[in-house]
Amino acid sequence: MISKGSLLVFVSQVFAVIVHTLAKFLETTGDIDPQQILQVRMFVTLSLNSLCLRTWYSRELPLGSYNLRYLLVLRVVGGICGSFGFYCDATVLNLLAPLGAGFLICRRIDLVRLSSVMMCLLGVGLITKPDFIFDHLYHDSEYRHAVSGTGFAFSIMGVLGGMIAYSMISAIGERVHPLAVTNCFATGVLVLSSVCFAVIPGMEYRWDLSTLQWIILLLIGITGSLMEYFLTAGLTSERDGTAVYMISLQVVLALIADVSIWGTNPDALSLIGSVLVLSAVVATEKWKNTVENQENFELSC
Repeated sequence: MISKGSLLVFVSQVFAVIVHTLAKFLETTGDIDPQQILQVRMFVTLSLNSLCLRTWYSRELPLGSYNLRYLLVLRVVGGICGSFGFYCDATVLNLLAPLGAGFLICRRIDLVRLSSVMMCLLGVGLITKPDFIFDHLYHDSEYRHAVSGTGFAFSIMGVLGGMIAYSMISAIGERVHPLAVTNCFATGVLVLSSVCFAVIPGMEYRWDLSTLQWIILLLIGITGSLMEYFLTAGLTSERDGTAVYMISLQVVLALIADVSIWGTNPDALSLIGSVLVLSAVVATEKWKNTVENQENFELSC
């Protein structure tokens, strides 16, 4: 049986795929800077979260408990650094963040976890087919294409940042409401994106968008808010690091979305990769239940 934390993280990944699908559709309507999409999304997230906190959890306003400010700041910094990894084509490397965080959070490292991590990495690699691997397999020696040093540096920064962010969410636990934790991250991203618009040449915030584009941006903000909330709520509800493995299901859900919405035909490698990722997640959940049942039996004796 799937645990509460894993279920919440799985729901967050469903919303993550919806966000990415809406953003992909938005790209077909015109030229919009990704930073503007991110800024609108975080503004909507901050607004909705603050409204909910003001209504039901006013003591958590504006940004959670002051006593846990160091953990909250690390979560924000880690989350911002984690987003750098998505500016380069290295999905497999980015996946190391939740998998690595799972090892940091978990109470024990066993063969099942190690096997699940390897299966997830292999599965995601087969689905995404990263250029820095497959270009060397399918092109001759004259074709030279490799991840640049800058792109690799962003990937490593993204992995480390993601590990810090996920680990800090788990460390904060239920001492701060998930909405307040998400508010901290949204505030940090809003400040950073505003600075980028102010100082980076060529970045322009467009106000002359069509009604359809603003509606899509609003939907991205709403679904992004739900994604961040369910992810944070899922990771804070468990301390053994199992729920974080559900993040790897995003590539499988994205593949399903591509087939059902965009009409793409997955190849055999993508199907094999999906089976590997699903098998790894199921095996981790079953092993967790087995260990918990054994511990409960020993305590009862």
